[in-house]
Amino acid sequence: MNTTTFWHKLALFVALTTCMPALFAQHGSFEGFLKPKEGFKVEPYVMLQLWSTYSLDHELYNTTTKQYEPVDDRLNFLFRRARIGFKMQPYENLRFNAVLAYDATGRDVQAGTVGATNNGGIPSVGILDAYMEWRIKPKSEKFYLVAGFFRPQLSRESITTAWQTSSMEKSATQTYVRQHTTGVGPGRVVGVNLGGLLKSESEKVVLNYNLGVFNPSYTSNSGNSAGTHFAPLLTGRAVLSLGDPEMKQYGIAYNMNYFNQRKGISIALSGSRQGKTDIFQRAATLGTDLLFNYDHLNVTAEYHQLYRQGHSNDSDEQPKTFNYISRVGHARAGYNLAVGKKYFIEPSLMYMHFAGAKDAAGQANAALVKASSGTESAYDAGINWYLNEKKLKVLLHYTWRAGDPGAAGDGATVNEYFYQSGVGAIRRGNWIGLGINAIF
Repeated sequence: MNTTTFWHKLALFVALTTCMPALFAQHGSFEGFLKPKEGFKVEPYVMLQLWSTYSLDHELYNTTTKQYEPVDDRLNFLFRRARIGFKMQPYENLRFNAVLAYDATGRDVQAGTVGATNNGGIPSVGILDAYMEWRIKPKSEKFYLVAGFFRPQLSRESITTAWQTSSMEKSATQTYVRQHTTGVGPGRVVGVNLGGLLKSESEKVVLNYNLGVFNPSYTSNSGNSAGTHFAPLLTGRAVLSLGDPEMKQYGIAYNMNYFNQRKGISIALSGSRQGKTDIFQRAATLGTDLLFNYDHLNVTAEYHQLYRQGHSNDSDEQPKTFNYISRVGHARAGYNLAVGKKYFIEPSLMYMHFAGAKDAAGQANAALVKASSGTESAYDAGINWYLNEKKLKVLLHYTWRAGDPGAAGDGATVNEYFYQSGVGAIRRGNWIGLGINAIF
């Protein structure tokens, strides 16, 4: 832009801003401001998962003897998840939600359960979610803009709260998908998402869509930058619901158990894409998930392919492109049994499996692009006692796991079964858990 053009534009800007108050004054007071919703108030809530677990057969790798050694079986009391939230709707078409978390308080990292630990004298508290939902077209569910710090909309397991799942712990499907896309276990990043519901007249056919753009993983500068190379994370998810709708009002919170009130099926296709970063040349996911509710029966399932492209060097030090693909999925089923007219008992079963490369060359490629390899399987069997739908639930479950490190061998931390943050190489143990999940 030349100097003359710049000064012309500056003069025009000054003239407009100077004249604007006079123009409004000629037409009386300005009445175009949005009016707050009548009765608007901030609604606080608390969500707790207070568990007692007993772990068996957990093993720690001894780097001196090059062998796995058992640790003592142990009883562990913990807040598996603990949240304090605030939600509000200050305007008719604008909602806001913010959640603070002090998860894993009391967790022993030598227990068989998964996740980080938060067992200091004063647990650390951090922001888990903070986002706005703006309904673009008033009185319509077709177009919403969601912006803030939240979960990219892909993988039903990732975007559904743990208070909804019928297994005691959520499937590790979400862990692998989140690590692959966002680079962090909680799976939250800052971004913008356009979504909505497109309904038939009968509302027996509903399409729920989401398209998002998010910050990439911040892996450089002590976690404060994406690094030298930058490529945003692009996500998309479309869900076709047939029969009773999965949701009547758009949102990014999802149900799994409708307590015998839904007869319908929801089938989703989702994916993500990212260009060159400091870790890989490009990355993508492609997956499908299912929710089936029919009276007493509730079934969820999903499957994802995780793709990363990288560069390696051959003996001549020439870059060589490779494609690395891993797969993860699970299936879960629960059945509601009415107890009198107030409560539900729900037996539940879940199976999860992750499969990556097991050969030496494939695992070397996985390490270059910081992806998981080997295999992991997990099984969960238990029973849930719903005292007030999802707001108050008692759980008794048993979880057992197995893994194969492939050619990497003992001591390799190739996937979630073989690695614990703060410890290193492990073989994760099995555990029995008794817990109370509550929302106030």
